[in-house]
Formats: sequence, structure tokens, C-alpha cells
Amino acid sequence: MEDQQPEYNEVAEQLGVHSAANQGSAIANQNNQMQYQMEQQEQNLAEAQLDCEDTLTRIYHLLKQDVLRVTNGFSDWVAIEDSKKRILTEEGVDRIMQIMYSYINKETLLSNFNDKQIPQRMLEFSLALSALIFMKYEVYFRTPTLDECKEILKLRISEKVKRKMITCEILNVQSDETQIKKDVLKEVEGRIEYELGKIRQEQTKLNLREFEMIFVQLKALVEATHNRAWKGEERGSLRRHFNISEVIGGKSPQTQQKKGWFGLGG
Repeated sequence: MEDQQPEYNEVAEQLGVHSAANQGSAIANQNNQMQYQMEQQEQNLAEAQLDCEDTLTRIYHLLKQDVLRVTNGFSDWVAIEDSKKRILTEEGVDRIMQIMYSYINKETLLSNFNDKQIPQRMLEFSLALSALIFMKYEVYFRTPTLDECKEILKLRISEKVKRKMITCEILNVQSDETQIKKDVLKEVEGRIEYELGKIRQEQTKLNLREFEMIFVQLKALVEATHNRAWKGEERGSLRRHFNISEVIGGKSPQTQQKKGWFGLGG
């Protein structure tokens, strides 16, 4: 029995070491998993903070005058029912979106602008965009088709006939709607082409009146993007968050800086 005691103790020690090793491995695996989850959260945060697609998508729908509808608790963009009410042409929407992609992006967010650069860049943007629209408004703003102008003219003729009928009714004068319509048509008989052109100009001017508000909205979004990059604040915000996460995760910020803030070599 005494001869077996050392062998028993040796086996017990080996079992204890093996158990401790397994426990240490489990803890290490758990720590690695927690660290991986934390790194994924950091990456997701960085991607979400620098993602401009939601803003650009919203700009696109607003330029097309789509309407945001809520159905069964879910919101979705719906195309405008009457396409004749659209202000911009497809080419106008596409060109403005190209410009917005050039200003609203992660490269701008991660820039480092000082107090003089942001106003200067905004002035250049404002002058360039307004000049572009002014020089090509006939291309970027929608003008009604001749068929649309015809419908508007027919509606105006119908309204004029109704006004004359109401006038006769108020004056207690006998009226003949058919005759009144003939008289009204005779009045515009020689100037139908002129009236169609006039209607087209009027409707185009109505669309152009929307330019100032569209311009102000776009300028505000571009300026907001630039302000986030004032003195590198966007980069600083990400760096501060990563510092806090690394301290919580047990790594020093210096180690993370050597590795790179986005998992790339510094």
C-alpha cells in the first residue's frame, strides 16, 4: 500500500496539471472570443459612422420627390403618383447625385479641415452648383410636354366656360353652354400655339422656383459633412472610442496604434 502512494500522488498531480491546463485554455478561448466580438463591434461602429449611403439614398429620393410611406410599421419610399409634377429630369437627378457623391463620402469625413478651409470649400461648392444649374436649367429642370400643355389649355377653356355660365346665372341671363363654349374656342382659335407656348413657359418657371430650396437643402448636407471633419473631429471620435474599448478589453492604446486603428499596420 505504501509502495503505491508515490504513484498515486504522481497521477493526481498529472490530473491536476491537466485540469488546470484545460481550465486555462477555456479561459483563453473565452477571452479570445470576447476580444473578437469587441473588435467586430468596433469595426461595425466605424463602418456605420463613416457610412454615407443612407444620407445619399435619402437625397436621391427627395430629388425624385418620392414620398415616404409607413405600412404595417415599416417605412418605404414610394414614387410620386403624378409624374407630371416632378421638378427635375432624370438627367438632373443623376447629375446632382454625382456631385453629392463627390462631397458626401468617408474621405471627406476623415479629412482635417481648419476654420478657413470649410467656408472656402462651401463657397466654391455653392458658386459651382448654382452656375451649373443656371447654365443648364433647361436640361436639369423638367419642362411639360405638348400633350401636358394641351390638357392644361383644355382645362383653362373649360374653366372659362364655367365662369361665363356662372356670370349668366348671377345676372339672371339665359345662357347656352354649347354656344358659350363655341365663343370661347373662337376667342383662342388663332392663338392656340401661342397659348401652348405660354403654358410651357409658365410651368417651367414654376419648377425653377424650387431651385433655391433644393440648393439650400443640398448645401446644408454638404456643410454638415464638412463640419464633422473640422480639425479631424471624425477621426478623433473614432480614436477615442477605440481607446476606451481597448482599455476595457485589456489592451493598451499604444499597442492598438502600432497595429493601426482599422486593423491595418501603422
